[in-house]
Amino acid sequence: MPIYLLNKAPFEGVKNLILNEIVFFDIKLNLDRYDALVCTSKNALIALQKNKIPLNLDMEVYTIGENTACFAQKLGFKNIKIAKKSYASDFFQEFKEELENKKCLYLRAKIIASSLNLDLRNNGVDLDEVIVYENVFKSSGEILIHPSIFIFTSALSVENFLKNYSLHEDDIAISIGNSTAKKLLNFKNLFVCEKQSIEACVALAKKLESRLV
Repeated sequence: MPIYLLNKAPFEGVKNLILNEIVFFDIKLNLDRYDALVCTSKNALIALQKNKIPLNLDMEVYTIGENTACFAQKLGFKNIKIAKKSYASDFFQEFKEELENKKCLYLRAKIIASSLNLDLRNNGVDLDEVIVYENVFKSSGEILIHPSIFIFTSALSVENFLKNYSLHEDDIAISIGNSTAKKLLNFKNLFVCEKQSIEACVALAKKLESRLV
């Protein structure tokens, strides 16, 4: 059974189905004005790099996801904190008190699935938001094989897929987390990955595939 990953990350035995592209915006920032940087995606940090923003490597960086934290470390940031769970709601609960007395900058996508920005503000966090990138839909002419296993890595990946294709009754869908799964609640063959990483999703897909051989 073929495995399709709606992400560009390469894995052996997995087909990449790319239905979006990241568009980065031109921005100007002075990171020295802030105590903490909130990043829920690696793309936020790539935006800093693309715009050649001078980095304040001593500022605290609060991240969701190991990939984001690793990229922050690669850029040279020294004080990186990674949320124990990869959900915005859990990030808020874990760090809300810690961020209360800091001047914070949230680098984000144009459209976000969570209410993290509102939750932080409502909790008294001094938060500035800057939209640094956008996910733009890109159609595909690829003819899919059914049944297959489809790995969805964001709520937007589900939306983009359904603009171009449909899931068949005998397909299997794997969601990277609960927010993504909400877009697939009407589909019966849905698995939500216990660990919110693409690697874990691919491992689950291969495990399910081996059972069906």
